[in-house]
Amino acid sequence: MKRIVLLVTFLAVAAAPLLAQSDDLSGRIAFVSLTTAQETQPGAPGKFAPNVLVRFTKEGGSSTFLTLTARDGTAFFPVEAGRYCGDAYGLNGKVARLSPRSTQELYRCFTVIPGKVIEFSLTLAADATYGGSVPSLGVE
Repeated sequence: MKRIVLLVTFLAVAAAPLLAQSDDLSGRIAFVSLTTAQETQPGAPGKFAPNVLVRFTKEGGSSTFLTLTARDGTAFFPVEAGRYCGDAYGLNGKVARLSPRSTQELYRCFTVIPGKVIEFSLTLAADATYGGSVPSLGVE
């Protein structure tokens, strides 16, 4: 009986760090105001592009996350401070071709500083196609 109690106690103590809350994020959070647009013709100013899935990769490839622009082509979200690069996709997961300018690192990547907001935009090529839809949350 003592062995079972000791084993259960050991397992509970060993598992406790796995159940504990992760590190404090204070002083590490920044915000991104994202806009997605699409050229109306090659090299021309664009119009807002709604429902674009954007994947951000943190410098060094250490982490990635997804966000989705709304029907107005914008999103606002928190991130941990650092340098990120974005890629655009349709809701079906297929790559949405970026404009030549947005493929350049200067326009595809950004650095966010803790406690600050940065405006960032990706522009899709005029002939880019992207599709798919967000599944309904309704009862089936």
